[in-house]
Amino acid sequence: MMTAIVKGKPLSDVRAVAKRFKQLMTIEEDDGNSPTDIRLGDIEALQGVVKYPVRIKCAVLGWNTLLEGLNSTST
Repeated sequence: MMTAIVKGKPLSDVRAVAKRFKQLMTIEEDDGNSPTDIRLGDIEALQGVVKYPVRIKCAVLGWNTLLEGLNSTST
């Protein structure tokens, strides 16, 4: 699902989608610049994971890896 939502998007949009997903999982603090208008489609169904805190890391692992890869190539 993650690849489908980010494929072909500019890097800034990919970062915004990842931030929105992490915010949905409630591990990302709301800094006032949160992209709440971004729709995640079917991925929003994963919001139920927040009921199981030990599973949140599993849900965001791919997103964290994506962001780490983007950050390592832009430096």
